[in-house]
Amino acid sequence: MSELAIIQAFEGMPDERRKQGTRHSLSLCLALFTLSVTAGNRGFLATGDWIKYHAEELKALFEVKSLPSYSAIRRVMLDVDYEDYAARLAKFLDINPSEGETVSLDGKTLRGSYQVQDNNPNSVPHPAIILVSAYIAERGLILPPKQVECGSNEITALPELIKDLAVKGVVFAFDSMNTQKKTIETIVDTGNHYIAAVKANQPTLYSGISQIFTPTQTVTQVNKGHGRREKRTVSIMALPADLFPQWKNAATVIKVERERKLRYKVEQETCYYISDLSESAAQFAHRIRIYWGVENRVHYVRDVTFGEDNSRTRTGVLPNLWAITRNLAINLYREAGFTNMAQAKRLCSYGLKHILALFRMK
Repeated sequence: MSELAIIQAFEGMPDERRKQGTRHSLSLCLALFTLSVTAGNRGFLATGDWIKYHAEELKALFEVKSLPSYSAIRRVMLDVDYEDYAARLAKFLDINPSEGETVSLDGKTLRGSYQVQDNNPNSVPHPAIILVSAYIAERGLILPPKQVECGSNEITALPELIKDLAVKGVVFAFDSMNTQKKTIETIVDTGNHYIAAVKANQPTLYSGISQIFTPTQTVTQVNKGHGRREKRTVSIMALPADLFPQWKNAATVIKVERERKLRYKVEQETCYYISDLSESAAQFAHRIRIYWGVENRVHYVRDVTFGEDNSRTRTGVLPNLWAITRNLAINLYREAGFTNMAQAKRLCSYGLKHILALFRMK
């Protein structure tokens, strides 16, 4: 079969189909799906059209006489273990955070993934699926996500995701909702570090920090663009070990003051963070700035460039598989040197050779 490494990535995956009547291998179905999503297709019907359009090239590439229909690929994927699929793609990409890098953690709701029908044999009624993303902020690359259990929230999923990543020496950054004792303990116990946002949802901690904060080092950054001027002032203060003992190893408080000047108004915001690191104000300013890339370089791209929020894929594990494969496409685009994801997707839609070039880089 094809020399594409993505084919080998799926070899050995459990195939739940009956042997009788099986015409296409599981590896072929999954490889076609990943190629199709990388080409920018947003649904199974579009995938089917894309396969038909490139049929002769794909048959020659994979050395097969026929190709599966979109419905056959969909049926195959309903029985795929999405965590196994994500792990294999992560191994294929060979993306691992290095010691000292910042890994941003944030949950995202797949808005159209809710299921209200009670007569669907493949999926019971459920609310919209929430996936927690892990994003290597320095390189713009995305790690395998973790699904939030139905009826729960991302607070419970974060410690499990941190354990699953099995990394050491990285700096996890997350918003105030996830500033929880268990999360911070899990990070420290696994040999990692944290930068945790503090807002009014932690009233005791927030009030205590705001009252005692006395800056020992400050740095100011000014940026202009997109019709606004943004000024950020980042100050730090060493935290006495016995002041907030419930937050494991907390060593530094960071204060971030943001001022955005738009055409007709001025917006101001003050945020606090706690961390077990002892870095300079400039280093914390850089980490906190790139940490927010999980919003505009992951979630925004999946919504706007790949139409994730408009997708009504909702059956079984299909929403998870689509989200994971969109992450794969973004990683491939970035590793190929693209900074504009819409431009990269347009180029891939022009022909199969552009997509194959991305996969052959691996």
